[in-house]
Amino acid sequence: MAGAQNHQEEGAESTGKGRRYWGSSLPAAVIVVVFFAFCGYYVFANWSDFAFVTEISFPETAAGALLILGSFLVNAYQLNLFFKKFGLSLGFVELFSLTMGMLLGNLLIPMRGGTGGLALYLKKAHGLDFQAFAAIYGGTALLIGLINAGLATASLLALIWIHGFVHPALSLLSLCLFAICLYLILFPPPVKWKDRGVLAPLFQAAHSWHLLTRDRTLLLLSAGSLLIISLALTLAFYFIYRALGTPMSMYGVLVTSSLGNIANLVPLTPGSLGVFDAVVIQVPQMFGMDPARSIAGALVFRVLCFFWSFLLGGPGLLYIASLKRKRE
Repeated sequence: MAGAQNHQEEGAESTGKGRRYWGSSLPAAVIVVVFFAFCGYYVFANWSDFAFVTEISFPETAAGALLILGSFLVNAYQLNLFFKKFGLSLGFVELFSLTMGMLLGNLLIPMRGGTGGLALYLKKAHGLDFQAFAAIYGGTALLIGLINAGLATASLLALIWIHGFVHPALSLLSLCLFAICLYLILFPPPVKWKDRGVLAPLFQAAHSWHLLTRDRTLLLLSAGSLLIISLALTLAFYFIYRALGTPMSMYGVLVTSSLGNIANLVPLTPGSLGVFDAVVIQVPQMFGMDPARSIAGALVFRVLCFFWSFLLGGPGLLYIASLKRKRE
């Protein structure tokens, strides 16, 4: 009787979790469907405007693909900096497999499902507690926001200085994001964290980040690696636009890529689909690019990211699964 009751309770709990998951995933699914419907309708209604896609340059597209792959490699190095800080040492194959598996999961599952899977694996396989991982995740997001907002602000100021191009809304947004992220990194507010309660994990993660900010060497190395990632993705967009026959100034590409990277932090949809794309489609049009080429550029970037994530993330997850079986 007791066993049957426990089984019923577990089933009810699982059903409740399933309903909550699908309920939270519904807005993400709606955004994804609306995004694809919009792109499909626009391409169908303006098919003649997309004739240039058949003449896309392979060498420049390949250069963009290699730059995206390079950003993934640097991403693994950046994660490893924080792992070592918490006494976790991973081999290169395991580290890269985890990174690519995480990226693949984030592209397929809403609310950063790949990142959540990485946290579970590190907890079970290496004993890295969730509080430490939350500090790494939140701190990395702040650094990404700081670096990309700084790059976007510098580019907009250069455009004002050199070409007299002024866009008040973009300039104000970039400057405010940069100031907020810089304050939270250099002068994090004191946290009176609690040991108990629903918000205890959040307070503990904030406290861990507060301690991490005292290691200026770690922050400098991590910021440097994230800067390399941002510049690599900027060059990837630059070559993609050239491959489509629509070269854009490096300043415009830098603003597009930087604001896109910030939008990519929004975890609502898989891979921030619809949120990231809305930014990298709209911003180039502010610099004179026509909608067809702006949409094509965003789609090519997406295809290249999916290509590397599936090509390397799939085998990476199989490798991690084999490691798990060996440990068990």
